[in-house]
Amino acid sequence: MKFFFHYSVEDFTNSYILGPDGGGDALLIDPTTFDKEFLTMIEDNNLYIKWILITRPQKLNPRGLKTLKKIYNAEIYSRPQKVLDFPSNPLRQGQKIQLGELQIESWAFPEYSTDSLTFLIQNWLFTGDLLSAGHMGNTSNSFGKVNLMESLEKRIFSLDTDLIIFPGEGPPTTLRSEKLFNERLKKDSTPGYVG
Repeated sequence: MKFFFHYSVEDFTNSYILGPDGGGDALLIDPTTFDKEFLTMIEDNNLYIKWILITRPQKLNPRGLKTLKKIYNAEIYSRPQKVLDFPSNPLRQGQKIQLGELQIESWAFPEYSTDSLTFLIQNWLFTGDLLSAGHMGNTSNSFGKVNLMESLEKRIFSLDTDLIIFPGEGPPTTLRSEKLFNERLKKDSTPGYVG
């Protein structure tokens, strides 16, 4: 399996593509601006975007998805039943799906956002804007922060520390690094914090 990364300088977000070594049907996670560079990367590797996973529809670049859907007849998977004007296969907490050779488990974190999901694929966690290097998604109040921290600790921090986290913004990180260095995830950080 090949793993590809695309960074959009227009909206400062990341997209990820997983596809077979020899080309073929591929999975795209969080489409960003769909520029010539992105299309060239897909086409030069003989990939066909068959599936799209969306971590958080509210943060999605609408032009990227609309352009992508004009080129590829890809199925969308997300939390809601519709993303922009496109139908989506709604996923729920803990649901496992098989897309090609990939088994994907979706995790919801309503403490953060009711429309967002993270996706666990092998030892990779695609978090959107929920969790990134040195950062945790903002909540509207300190109660929400505590609930989100408890949920992250219970569900993500119990995983293998070599787990690689691929965020919607910023560089990849590991679970080990976040446990050690992410001050936003420490319970005693900034009492009364409001995201």
